[in-house]
Amino acid sequence: MNKLNIKNLTLFFFWQYIVTTLILMALYTGGNRYAPELTYFVLDQNYLSDLGRTINFAGKQNSYSIFYAITLSLVGIGIFLFFLQVTRTINNKFKHLVILLALISSLSYIGIALYPVDQDIATHVKFGRIAFFSFFFTSVIFHILIDKKKHPKSNKLLFVLNSLLFGYLVLMLFGPSSSQGVWALQLKTIAQKMMVYSQLFLCLLIFKDINSK
Repeated sequence: MNKLNIKNLTLFFFWQYIVTTLILMALYTGGNRYAPELTYFVLDQNYLSDLGRTINFAGKQNSYSIFYAITLSLVGIGIFLFFLQVTRTINNKFKHLVILLALISSLSYIGIALYPVDQDIATHVKFGRIAFFSFFFTSVIFHILIDKKKHPKSNKLLFVLNSLLFGYLVLMLFGPSSSQGVWALQLKTIAQKMMVYSQLFLCLLIFKDINSK
């Protein structure tokens, strides 16, 4: 697989997740934790993982769950390809640690897809935490290794990305449980979407900046 193919695949895997999840939100009819009777996706009351439920909150089969599993698995692969591509500019032995951590994050995202929240919530949550933590450490180490003079824009973007990731991880570990009420569910679901989409958009900008040099 040559450099051009990796670049195109990475861009495709990231963009397809953004587009596919927006489409799945429009098609979603399964309600949420506090309002199972609703027939639409509520941005501040539904997690992205609700799109992957095989059985929705209304107790009905979710015909589109397979598409969420596929799109999440592909973005997981995209994360590995992203770091594989951007670390080509680094001449440091620690770049291999970045790639290893990226692989762990990539496989964890696939794990999230393989274990829908309604089928095995414990495994789903475990893979979710591993995915975000490993991505965070991957991004931090990459930020340390990157040539900041050569890539000043990426340096700033990585600072923003890592700051957002750190904040989200703190919320994930110490924030309220969504079972504490609608307000807690709203906080967690909004934060999740902001983090996921910001993560992808910032990575796309970093990817463009580094590959333009």
